Amino acid sequence: MQKTNRNDLCPCGSGKKYKRCCLPQQSVEQPLSFMDDEGIHFVGTGAKPTEEELELMTKEYQNQIRNSPLWHQMVKEFGKEKAEELLREFKAETKK
Repeated sequence: MQKTNRNDLCPCGSGKKYKRCCLPQQSVEQPLSFMDDEGIHFVGTGAKPTEEELELMTKEYQNQIRNSPLWHQMVKEFGKEKAEELLREFKAETKK
């Protein structure tokens, strides 16, 4: 079964774009995020992200860390080189 994208014709046969027809009527589940000993977790609906999407999410996540108070604390405590090494461990991953 192929996923219907926002700008595709609606599968209901109305002739309208999906985003203007049945998409708004679908129930939207709120994503859930939480943190535990393994790190920050995000649970959402939809297709599993591709490797390219995971790489982009990882880069964005690392950029957000660099622009946060946590980054300054990491550099102060470990030095810039070690902080960069630790930052590379912050990755977006999927689990089954």
